[in-house]
Amino acid sequence: MSTLPPEIAAFDHAQRMTIELMRAVVDNLEAGMSELAVYELAMEQAGAFGFTDWFAKPEVRFDGARSIFHRPSPKRILQKGTLVELDFAPSTGNAFGDFGIGFAFGTDEEPMIVAEARDACKAVCGFASRFKTVGELYVFAESWANNRRVSLGGARSVGHIVPLCEGAFATAWPKSARMAIFLRRCQIHFLNPRRVIGIYAISPRVVANGQAMCFEEMVYIEGDEKRILGRNSEDEIGTL
Repeated sequence: MSTLPPEIAAFDHAQRMTIELMRAVVDNLEAGMSELAVYELAMEQAGAFGFTDWFAKPEVRFDGARSIFHRPSPKRILQKGTLVELDFAPSTGNAFGDFGIGFAFGTDEEPMIVAEARDACKAVCGFASRFKTVGELYVFAESWANNRRVSLGGARSVGHIVPLCEGAFATAWPKSARMAIFLRRCQIHFLNPRRVIGIYAISPRVVANGQAMCFEEMVYIEGDEKRILGRNSEDEIGTL
């Protein structure tokens, strides 16, 4: 495996630390905790893993909440079997991680929605290459979902480009990078004709039977180099 350029290596390290932060939070989950309590736990522990800010604040959803516009609630409580979706994107001075997982709390049984969401993320990550356009990633994700009788819930994007901390983005980092991903040219959407080059956060959100779930990974592609950042191999996608 070749050595990553320093600016990409910074994101690889940030993603690895984000995964470690996720493990620490998941290991401390207890029945009776609210979404808000889990959010606060992630905020409190991020500094111990070398993070100084957030590219995006922690997202915590219980019970397969469909809306992506979801604030952590003190009223939604963790119980055995509760569907849990977590998405963390903490930042350092020159990089950030962006990692999401889902699971059923307190049980070894995996609901269909969790398995489908993990497989969707694996499939899109595997499909990504320098020979594809960004728009083709979206088309592939939508076709994948339709073939399995699930959907993307009407989502117009299944991820975003990851801006590097350089040029204009070095100013007001990481807020400048966060603002950029809302531009259509930075999103993985149907009409984006750009080639898949650089780092992308891939997060197809699967919807089925009134529930939703999402896994998220970061993929780096440059020439013949393809790497799942924060991972040792593609086999680790969707795992904690």
